[in-house]
Amino acid sequence: MSPDDVLVTSPLFFVQPSRGGVVAVDAWHGQRFRALAPEVLDLANVFLQPLRIGDAVDAGHEPVAIAAALEAGLLVPADDEALAGARAWEDHRWSRAAYLLLSQQNLDYTEPTDRRHPHGELVELRRDTIRGYMSEQPYPPLRLVETNAIIELPPPLPAPARPGFDLDALFRRRSVRRYANTPLPLATFATVLHAATRNVRIANESKRGGDLFYLLNSFYSWLRVYVVAQGVDGVERGVYQYDPEAHQLRMVVTGTTDAEILRCIQHQNWIGGGGFTTFFVVQWNRYQWLYRHSRAYVNLLIQLGEIGQELLQQAATHGLGTWPTPAIHESNAAALLHLDAAGEDAMYFVKVGPRVPRS
Repeated sequence: MSPDDVLVTSPLFFVQPSRGGVVAVDAWHGQRFRALAPEVLDLANVFLQPLRIGDAVDAGHEPVAIAAALEAGLLVPADDEALAGARAWEDHRWSRAAYLLLSQQNLDYTEPTDRRHPHGELVELRRDTIRGYMSEQPYPPLRLVETNAIIELPPPLPAPARPGFDLDALFRRRSVRRYANTPLPLATFATVLHAATRNVRIANESKRGGDLFYLLNSFYSWLRVYVVAQGVDGVERGVYQYDPEAHQLRMVVTGTTDAEILRCIQHQNWIGGGGFTTFFVVQWNRYQWLYRHSRAYVNLLIQLGEIGQELLQQAATHGLGTWPTPAIHESNAAALLHLDAAGEDAMYFVKVGPRVPRS
């Protein structure tokens, strides 16, 4: 190890909340760590950008700690071509995907796979597994925006009486890139949001009995719904969190402009007009508490598609136009929605609004 050697934090070294006593993973070498010395962990921040060992030592970092971090895989030579592909996670801002996917690889499967165990035994095993999770750390509560400005939404409208209407409307649905300036009726707005989040309420109701097994009834356990009212009768233009349980809007900030929204979706300029835009936000600690396997991130993407589809179908049922995109600029969206950038991210966007009448 020479003072002129240049090191960088490994793109495949992940520190994580303790899972089974494991606090960090080196996905490059397949190692797990149950403890890390503070001075070694501190080097992960120091070497986020390539740095000479001599410069790090001059700044007060011990050579023995640097050597230990290098041996553990936390630090790697900056010119190591073997890790060039792995650096694509950071170069393309995919670090979140890498964290959830690679930091949870090779976890032991908690259930037997030989199919010789009766259903009741598997249920009890799952219940015991959740008890174990709870003994390590309580299930994180869903975060609600703290505000004194709460809007009670009207009861949802009755479901359409015409059989098959929902499915027919869905088949006729097309992405819309131009919306009428007509304000959306408040009752329609409230009904679409309420109907699209039905499974959230079903899952939460099943958990109220106190049986920890039902925490596995996990419809969108991570979900926080934010809307930007652009043209809704009785709702001031601005950002709100929608509470599916209380059927309320919790005001975040008012006066939000379309230009601010566009900065969150790569300036895709067809979200004007009346109606509202929706940001589906992931609360990471709730998701990670429950999903502890190598397909966790893939499952999350599937669930984002599912809640997006719920909203699209309900909007189509009421004759509204929609346009979805996952192309969200996370930092800009976090600023717009006033999110905690360290613990939550907006990951899916849907515009809902009145169609422009055909001439």
